[in-house]
Formats: sequence, C-alpha cells, structure tokens
Amino acid sequence: MKDFYISAAGCDAASGTKEAPFATLTAARDAVRAFHAAGGADAVTVHIAAGEYTLAGIRFTAQDSGTAEYPVVYRGEGEVRLTGGLRLKAEDFRPLSAQKKSRLHGDACEKVLCADLKQYGLSAADWGRLPAVGTYNSAEFYDDAIEGPMWCELFFNDERLSIARYPDTGWLETVCLVKEGPSDSTFRDGAVVPKPEVGPLSARRNPEGDIWRLDTETAARAAAWQSGEHWIFGYPQYNWADAATPIEPVNAADCLLKTKYVSRFGIREHAQFYFYNVFEELDAPGEWYLDRENGLLYLYPPAPLQDADITLSLLTEELLCFEGAEHITLENLTLLCTRGDGVRIAGDHITVKECTVKNAAGYALRIDGDHNTVTGCHLHHLGRGGVMVSGGDRGSLIPSGNVIDNNHIHHFAQICLTYQPAVNLSGVGVTVSHNCIHHAAHAAILFSGNDHRIEYNEIYEVCLMADDAAAIYAGRDYTTCGTVIACNHFHDIRSAAESHSGTYAVYCDDNLGGCTVTKNLFERCQGVYFLHGGHDMTFTNNLILHGTDNSNRVIYFCRYGYWDGDLWCDDQPHPDSEHWQKYTAFARDEAVWDAAYPHLKEYLTWDPGTEQCYPHYCNISGNVIVDHKPFDIYFDGLSPLDPRFHNRMENNMMLATLHGWAPSALLPGFEELPVTEMGLRRPKQ
Repeated sequence: MKDFYISAAGCDAASGTKEAPFATLTAARDAVRAFHAAGGADAVTVHIAAGEYTLAGIRFTAQDSGTAEYPVVYRGEGEVRLTGGLRLKAEDFRPLSAQKKSRLHGDACEKVLCADLKQYGLSAADWGRLPAVGTYNSAEFYDDAIEGPMWCELFFNDERLSIARYPDTGWLETVCLVKEGPSDSTFRDGAVVPKPEVGPLSARRNPEGDIWRLDTETAARAAAWQSGEHWIFGYPQYNWADAATPIEPVNAADCLLKTKYVSRFGIREHAQFYFYNVFEELDAPGEWYLDRENGLLYLYPPAPLQDADITLSLLTEELLCFEGAEHITLENLTLLCTRGDGVRIAGDHITVKECTVKNAAGYALRIDGDHNTVTGCHLHHLGRGGVMVSGGDRGSLIPSGNVIDNNHIHHFAQICLTYQPAVNLSGVGVTVSHNCIHHAAHAAILFSGNDHRIEYNEIYEVCLMADDAAAIYAGRDYTTCGTVIACNHFHDIRSAAESHSGTYAVYCDDNLGGCTVTKNLFERCQGVYFLHGGHDMTFTNNLILHGTDNSNRVIYFCRYGYWDGDLWCDDQPHPDSEHWQKYTAFARDEAVWDAAYPHLKEYLTWDPGTEQCYPHYCNISGNVIVDHKPFDIYFDGLSPLDPRFHNRMENNMMLATLHGWAPSALLPGFEELPVTEMGLRRPKQ
C-alpha cells in the first residue's frame, strides 16, 4: 500500500508523507502519477486532512488511473471541503451611501451592507453577466444573450441566498395577454395549436418578445425601479417549461410587461412569475444584489456577519473531472460552491462513496461511462439535478453496470426548475436503488434508453409546482424499452399548480416503449399512472392508498392523440418524425433487439391513423386501489380490450378502505410488498 497525505497546513514542495504532507490535491495527484510512471504497482490511498481546500478545477486522466487490483483512493479524514468559492470577510461590508439608502424601503436602508469585490482582485470577467436560466429559456435565438456560465452565487453559512426579487417568496400572476411573440405553438382550449404562419422559432434571430398586462399595483411598483437589468422568471405557458428573460422598463400608465426574449411555447393569461435582479427589492434578510458595472455586492444579512461564513462561488466548471481515468474512488469528501457541476466523469470504474455535493449551480455529478458507482452520498441544494448518468451500448444492449445506490438527494433543481431531476438515466442497464429523493418543483427521475432498474427507492414531495409531469417520467421514444420500476415507495406527490393533465407518480408518455411498473406502494399521490400510447406497458401488483384533495384520476390509460399529423404518429416513417429519428439514430444488432423486444418492429406495421396511436400489448392487472378516484380511459370510442390491441385489464380491486386486511387476503395472487426494504438502506444492527 502506498500512502500520500494532504493538509491545509502542508506544502506542495514536501514529500507527501504523513509528517510532511502536500498542501493541495493537485500536488497529490501529480505524486500518484509519478509513482505509477516510475513503475509503482500497489494500491494508493491519498489521505486528505480535515479542512477547506479551494480548487480551480482538477483534471484526472488515464495516467492517474489505478487498476482493478491496485485502485487509487482519495479519502477525506474528517470534514474535508473542496470549494470553488471565495470567502468574503465580514469587516469588508460597509454601510450604504445616502443615495443608495434612498432607493431602498423599510428597514433595508439600515440593514443592507456593501462590499467592493475589486478589493479581492476580482473583475467583471470573474463575476460575469447574468445568463438566461430556466430549462426552456430562448436565449439561444438572441445575438447578445448568454446561457452560461451560471452567475456567481452567494452563500451564507452554506445556505444559498436569493438575488433581490419581488415578491420575496411565491409568485405574481399576469392579468391578461396583450401580444404574443412568434413562438412555434401555443395552448388554447385544451389543445396545442401550431402557428405555421410565423415559421419555426429555430430559424429566426432576435424575434420580438411577449407582452402581458400587469395589475396597477404591481406596475406602479415596477415603474419606480431605477436603472438596471431587470429580469423575470417563471412559467409563461406550461408548468413544465420554466424560463427567464430580461424585461423592458415598466410604465405605470399602460401597465405593460414587455419581455426581451420570446416564450418558446407562447404565453397564457395568469402566467406565474417573479421579478429578480432589482436593487430596490433588496428588502428581506437573505437577499443580495451585485452591481456588475462597479463590482459592488450588496447584502441584507440573514444573521450577524461576525463569525459567519460568507462565500461567493466563482469557479465556472466542475470541481473534479475524470477523463479516461479508471479505478479511482472518492470517499468522504464535501464538494461545494461551483457555478458548474460538482464532478464530471467520462470514464469507467469510478466510485464516489459517502461524499456530499451541495451548493453547485449545475448537477452534483455527470457520468458517462461504464461500471461507475455513486453510493452513500448526500446530494442537495443544487441548481440543476443530482446525477446525470449514461453508459452501455444500446446497439447491442450491453448494460453499463452503472449503479446509483443508497443516496439522499433533495432540494435539487433550485435554479432551473423543470426537467432537472435527482437522477437522469440514459444508455443501457443503470441501476437506481435504495435512494431517498424529495423536494423539487418537477420530476425525481427521468429515463431514456433501455433495461434500467429503478427499485427500492423512496420518492416524495416532488412535482411541487408541476403539471403534465410525474415523479418518474419518460416519453417520445418507442425504442426506450425494458426498464423496470419495482418495489418503490411513492408518497405525498401532488402539485400546487393548476392542473391540466395532472401530476402522477409514473408517467409513460407519447408512445413510450415497454416499461414494467410492479410491486410499488403509492400513498397520497394526486395521480398514480399515466399511460399515453406506446406498447408493452405493464402495471401489476401495485398497492395504491388514498388520493389527494385535488386528485382527478388514479390511472389514465389513453390513446396518443395530441399531435396526430404533426411529425408524430400519422406521418411515420417520415424522416422528419421525431419517433422515426430516434428509431434510426443508432445501429442495432437486430437479432438481439428482436429477441429482447419482439413487438418493436410490429409497431411499424400498424396503421398510423387507426392503430399506431393506441396502446398495444399493455397489462394493467392485479392492483389494489384504496380510496382514490377511478380509472380514466380514453380510446376515442374504442375499447382498450379490442383484440387487435392485445391489452389486458383484469383483477383490479377498488376499495373504499382496507378495513385492516392485507391486500393479499383480498386479492388472490397479490404478492405482499417489501415495504421495510424501500428507501435508504438501514444500518446493520
């Protein structure tokens, strides 16, 4: 065994022994590299002493690899913090000038303090411009806009602070539409309405924005704001499509809210939004504002500054990056305060064990490779998602062997609210097991690809602001087959948003391929299962207990019909069809695929207008449903049990209460659920 040591009190010119440790992770990495280059053949452990280490981003490549027999481990001894932030000093914050105080209201004029970032040697290149955030922002269509890097963030005692905004919490609503910009489509009267007269948004540059009308009180408040780049963030049309845009100055006389960037999907009346980056709204503890022109940071402290940890994130990339490196383990490390991702892995056999990643603006981890493991980690308070992972070979259905197991992932997607899940799966054969996932505005798990296992997880309090969404979601690809969602505990899943399509625990959307949902426990879910077209879907042996006060259906089993004739079903296999593009996007071993998914090719033989949009080979049977709304079935006048569809719906039991009975005693053949095994693994006694 070869050991190297790091200490915050060390020296990079030292030998790296316990008595003479290095000062930085970079020096230790280089020492490991030199050890291997000199022919060293032994397992290596780098011991990192408790303390805080500021990183500028560290790369590990093939020359830093271990082997299966002799791995390399970077292990924290005590609390080790790897940060991409800069600590600000309490004594550098000063009272405001009289002119600045005059722009604030309430007690903010006396409570807000200011620090000059230039005294830390920083410039505009360090803090940068405000990028457009939101998963569905349209900044890419504007010459002067940026989508990244993320703005520098301010943290107070490890808590993310809010850029000065109005209102301080919650949402405003627009009053009515005035003018809609040239988006591709909009939503009217329960249906998507294409707008071919404007041409595709993707072919336009610098299109006009949208215009709403505000209520008079909000307009008068906004009109009083002085110069600055003011933004709004919210849901201009759908509660699955968040976006931010700068706005033009508001005039109190006409009460118009004019956006610089157009909404991708049109706009609606009563759209939810808030204003941010407004100096005059720096009026609540925990808010801050950065004068980017002069480098002045204004803070309304949430607590006394003395002895507080005030950190500004500066690093614009991941803290640690593995490119071609193999057989390396990170253990017991805390990574925080980056404007990018926490860790990026492009390689195989990397293990992240018992680590914490928090206060990153991006994902905690992005993984592309095989046989990588994330286990026992705490991933929380993230601007985007938890783990994005891909690997394996879809053409031959070779599994990746990637494992995301026994992690606590919560309060993610805090900057971009939609489609930034706790776990985002693609490729083949990823196992997501025994995780506890909670607290997000949108989805917990998104998946594409093949043959994943999503099992023994506990998922709750997600989709809090969503509509037409689910805790676990996949769709728009009938080659996404073979995933099993089993033995999970879903509970307390409901949305505060006004419901159009609803919020579900599991949503198989837009002609998805074969997916099995079995032996799960669903409690207090607004909706449980949405099956929207597709083939080879199985929903069996699930226990559903209690709906919510805004439940509208327990299971929605329906034809795929919202986009008939619009590059979806009715024109396949037209090369412009999204389904056809995904079907032809990769080369397949046809014998392997035919054996794994025997009905896939049959899908292409079905008539697009009369068969292809209906679910085929689906089985919704053997479920026990207690105290929830009934099934909702929409097959456009046809029966889901029409023989040409090969569907099964039988032996489902609907009850008002269990009366203390076990489901297996009431429904013959029902297998009891492994409830005590769901969620985080219990420590061995």
